[in-house]
Amino acid sequence: MVTLEAKPTFERLKPNKKKQFIEAALEEFARYSYQEASLNRLVKKLGIAKGSIYQYFDDKKALYFYLKDFVIAQKREFMQNAMTTTPDNFWDWLEALFHRGLAFDAQHPVMNRFLYHYSQEKLIPEVTKDMVRYDQEAIDFFSSIIKQQQEQGRLKKDLDATVMARLIIQISKTLLETLVPAEDDSDPLGPVIQASEAEYTRALRQLINILQSGMNA
Repeated sequence: MVTLEAKPTFERLKPNKKKQFIEAALEEFARYSYQEASLNRLVKKLGIAKGSIYQYFDDKKALYFYLKDFVIAQKREFMQNAMTTTPDNFWDWLEALFHRGLAFDAQHPVMNRFLYHYSQEKLIPEVTKDMVRYDQEAIDFFSSIIKQQQEQGRLKKDLDATVMARLIIQISKTLLETLVPAEDDSDPLGPVIQASEAEYTRALRQLINILQSGMNA
């Protein structure tokens, strides 16, 4: 996983100034791709000298990956309550997990839009490698739970848990492809998924039902 740390100068900033900087930087990268994002726009918005950024981070890429780590940490904390590894009902748990992700998008649209743009970034090799690692972490997580459900007789034992986990990951990507509007939407800092919760639930259940019909014991 690519991790680039901020310089000690940034870590020593007062909390309110650090928060202001992070929020402004996230908005810049949420609005634009990595290539299009501008440090000049960022410093103008913050009212600081451009040299200040280089006192905080080595370069634009270091800032970008710092923001990635920050947002990932925030989302993992937000998702924690839904990440139980011993669900009583696998399908209810899976649907609740997806809805928790939707709630993060609704409550933290700028951070989630940053993550979405990060996942779509094709010009930075480090990002592509990161996405492969994140997918593998998710596959390992779901595989372990599927195996547990198989041992308890709730899911078919002859199914490959890794293959099933990959299908679940694909569900999340298919939902995005289905429900994310065109990039020219009216609110570039709004939620990534702008469908109603009812529309989201309907699309999610259709995809889960496909898995459920083939995986239930």
